[in-house]
Amino acid sequence: MQYGVPLETFVQKFTNLKFEPAGLTDDSDIRMAQSIMDYIFRRLALDYLSFDERAELGIYTAAERARQVETGSYLPEEDVSEAESLRNDAGDDVNTDLLDEPEVAAAKPAPSAAQTTSELFESLTGTSVDAPLCLTCGTKMRPSGSCYVCEGCGSTSGCS
Repeated sequence: MQYGVPLETFVQKFTNLKFEPAGLTDDSDIRMAQSIMDYIFRRLALDYLSFDERAELGIYTAAERARQVETGSYLPEEDVSEAESLRNDAGDDVNTDLLDEPEVAAAKPAPSAAQTTSELFESLTGTSVDAPLCLTCGTKMRPSGSCYVCEGCGSTSGCS
């Protein structure tokens, strides 16, 4: 790798790169690879990037994907806070009213206005559809069989 270039940059450039051979792998964290380069850089990301950096790229371990199915979140379980652990250690001697903090309900950000079904799918799932942009109008195309169709102008990616 080139000296001084962050691994995250390489992972962004080389993941989802499509060419043969592609297909299933024996790696439990990366079940499908679109090319050898795709597999190598996903594996490097899993081994060397932090959870936050991988989350931005949409690369998760098998355990994180299983947690998302069970709990609805990729984030690891929160550890017991220091105040709660102190309260548990102190027992009844501590006035717990002073330690309780008001809970603030975290508002979910509303999904941005999607222009196409591809964009709607991306905003709902948090993953990006690997589709080309339309050569005529520039809108992201949606998969249609083995080809892509533009929802903006109706042009196809060469199939009829």
